[in-house]
Amino acid sequence: MALSKTQSGITDDNDNKTVNRKTLSKTAKEMGVYLSTPKTEKFSEDGENDRLRFGLSSMQGWRATMEDAHAAYPDLDSMTSFFGVYDGHGGQAVSKFCAKYLHQQVLQHEAYSAGDIGTSLQKSFLRMDEMMRGQRGWRELAVLGDKIDQVSGLIEGLIWSPRSVEANNHFDDWSSEEGPHSDFDGPTQGSTACVAVIRNKQLIVANAGDSRCVISRKGQAYNLSKDHKPELELEKDRILKAGGFIQVGRINGSLNLARAIGDAEFKQNKTLPAEKQIVTANPDINAVELCDDDEFLVLACDGIWDCMSSQQLVDYVREQLSSETKLSAICERVFDRCLAPTAGGEGCDNMTMILVQFKRPVGSGTLEEQQEQQLLTDQTATTDKSASGSRSGPESESGS
Repeated sequence: MALSKTQSGITDDNDNKTVNRKTLSKTAKEMGVYLSTPKTEKFSEDGENDRLRFGLSSMQGWRATMEDAHAAYPDLDSMTSFFGVYDGHGGQAVSKFCAKYLHQQVLQHEAYSAGDIGTSLQKSFLRMDEMMRGQRGWRELAVLGDKIDQVSGLIEGLIWSPRSVEANNHFDDWSSEEGPHSDFDGPTQGSTACVAVIRNKQLIVANAGDSRCVISRKGQAYNLSKDHKPELELEKDRILKAGGFIQVGRINGSLNLARAIGDAEFKQNKTLPAEKQIVTANPDINAVELCDDDEFLVLACDGIWDCMSSQQLVDYVREQLSSETKLSAICERVFDRCLAPTAGGEGCDNMTMILVQFKRPVGSGTLEEQQEQQLLTDQTATTDKSASGSRSGPESESGS
């Protein structure tokens, strides 16, 4: 039986309109400088297993630097898929750190082994802040950021995502190190994190920040995450109690996000736990039971949601799916549709999008639907055989 919106833990796109507004300018720390012409080269990837297909793409656009990162592991283990988008601000090192290590921490956590994916996700988000402290954290961030910039160590570089072999098979116990930065409190830059984990019919979404996860259920867009803006009552209450203030929609007049990984300057109240700091990495966790009406899932940074509502994007993807079998190509077309003609305002941010299409079990649906699904599978197989590769645009520093 189909679940109601309340029972399934999903909200209609119309319920979240207040968080789909665009603040036209961000702080200098967040925005960087616009280019004279946009960088429209795209890093794209496609993949699949017996349960789902996915396509993803990233584009720098008008921004002077690329601060987004992502992770896509259709086979995190034999039963589980993991997808995440990470939208950095103030630099790229924190988003790259999350893309490299967050899913590893999920796998390693004892709650994951016990089947409690939600708890393993929540603990892993908070663990990111812990790992980025001290000499070891400073050194890792410096490497990921390419250069040291004063104390926080962090200058942007090229689009990046981790290698599957490195990420899935290598686990680090994160032993502490001694050195000149042993008292490093963590980076002043930060990143959103929006992650979807799929195991059998269970979908668990963890989110901190204003990246967003949306599912299409019979063509209707449902938001599986909430955009964490400072003006939301729950966020505002925590911010004020922790000693912060909100000015023109920004925490302490600076950051326009209420939750993020990193941003250590907002997490210095030693009398409070991580969950109650001015800015917290503590994610909202949303668990949904998938059904046959669920068509696809989208995870994307706010560079997309600033330009299209959840329903508009679902409508566009459904329209494209009628003629396009390569999911990354649909992501690329979304970028081209959102890209602003001139620098300034909406359509000028970095853009990252992951599109996950669910495969129906053999024998489900009507005969006509089964024939359509088989045709789609055949077309995809033909396309894959004729193509020289599944990526377009520049290769990342360490591949994917």
